[in-house]
Amino acid sequence: MSENRPFARSTPNSPLSCRRFSRRKETLLRGENGILELISTGAPLFGVLNRLCGAIDFQIANPVSVISLADDQAHDLPTIRERAARFGLHVFWSASIPLRDEAPLGWLEMYSCVSRNPVLLELQLIERVTHLAVLAIQLHNRGEDRPRPTGKIRSVLTGPISA
Repeated sequence: MSENRPFARSTPNSPLSCRRFSRRKETLLRGENGILELISTGAPLFGVLNRLCGAIDFQIANPVSVISLADDQAHDLPTIRERAARFGLHVFWSASIPLRDEAPLGWLEMYSCVSRNPVLLELQLIERVTHLAVLAIQLHNRGEDRPRPTGKIRSVLTGPISA
């Protein structure tokens, strides 16, 4: 599923919630530097993806986000809705990573306790998290092609050299 459209009803958002969201957006941008550092240093992919989900869940308040890789389970609308309903949740967002018409590297799924569509600021955050997920997955995939360090170099990277 490469469509980047939400699968829920929208509810009106008050100016108060938009102001509250604006303050939280700053928090995500500060957290983004740490995530970018993890990506650039080659931190384990699943740790980076977990941090991305945590950042957007904190930012938007109320969703539960999941990023799955392309080789994971099926990603069609009935499967996603069934998974959400099993836990009493609504699909807040579901889209491929990347959002464009390229072959998907994975999927971002967001579930919520209430049925609603994301507002513009939330869509911008979703786009940013999706972009960071692309960077992390692509770097991870390239790293799998590179030979791993061995011998003394590996020892320096992972701990003291044994005599």
